[in-house]
Amino acid sequence: MPQKVATEIIRIQRRFLWSGGQKGKFTPLVKWELVQLPKCKGGLGVGDLVIKNSALLFKWWWRYASEENSLWRRVVVSIHNEDQAILPSWNTSKISGPWQNIKKIIVAQKQTAKTFIQNLQLSMGNGSRIRFWDDC
Repeated sequence: MPQKVATEIIRIQRRFLWSGGQKGKFTPLVKWELVQLPKCKGGLGVGDLVIKNSALLFKWWWRYASEENSLWRRVVVSIHNEDQAILPSWNTSKISGPWQNIKKIIVAQKQTAKTFIQNLQLSMGNGSRIRFWDDC
């Protein structure tokens, strides 16, 4: 999601737990860090919206890589002219919507993406997904 949207949602969440309001003065009822903690650790389980968004974007990237024959993936491949790439080389200036955000998160989180790819496990089959001589 765009940063402005995330910022606005977080602002609304935080304001919900504030008291006061006379003459624009608000007092937080509880520390935001405590609100974000899981319930098992004494928090309200709200979590960090930015981290949740990043996790969902990585999940879409995973689905792109693993659901090779799904209709939605074939549509994305045909629109962006990509074929079989686990890390698509889309030019972010030419894509829009969620795919631009997915590409941005992958580029911004290079180390995480690298770790993700290193820990990815593929199983040998008929050779349609893994090219023994070409893949490293």
